[in-house]
Amino acid sequence: MNPVPDPRADARVLDTLRAHDAREAAILESYRQLVDESTDEGIRYLGRLIMEDEARHHELITEMARRVEGWMQHEDATDATPSLTPRVDPALLAETRRLIALERADAKELRLLQKELRYAPATSLLPLLVKIMLDDTKRHIEILQFIRTYAG
Repeated sequence: MNPVPDPRADARVLDTLRAHDAREAAILESYRQLVDESTDEGIRYLGRLIMEDEARHHELITEMARRVEGWMQHEDATDATPSLTPRVDPALLAETRRLIALERADAKELRLLQKELRYAPATSLLPLLVKIMLDDTKRHIEILQFIRTYAG
C-alpha cells in the first residue's frame, strides 16, 4: 500500500535535498582546492577518493530531487532515481544470494588483510584503504539485501 501523498512533506524533502546539494557543491570545491594545493601525494590521492564520492553524492541527490519533483507534479521523471518493481524472480533471487555470499567472503578476506596490516608503517595508506573497502563491501551487501527483498 502506497502512503497518501503529502505535498508539504514532499516540499520539505525537496528543500532538504536542494540545501544538501548546495553544501555538497561547496564541500567538493574545498576538496578540489585541497588536492590542487597539496604537495603531498598521499593527501592528493585521498582527496581524489573523497572527491569521487562527493561527485557521486551530487549525482544521487540531483536524481533524488528529480524523483521528488516528479511526485509533486504527478509525472514520471525518467532521469531520476528509479523505483524497484516487486516481483517473484527466482533467477534474480538466486543471483542476489550468490553475490551476497561473494561479498561476505570478500569482507572476510579484507578483515584478514586488515589484521595482517596492523604493523604497517603509521604513514601507510593501506590500512585505511582496506577499511574503506570493508565499508564499501558492507554497503554492497545492504544494497543486495534490499534487492533480494523485492525479488522473491
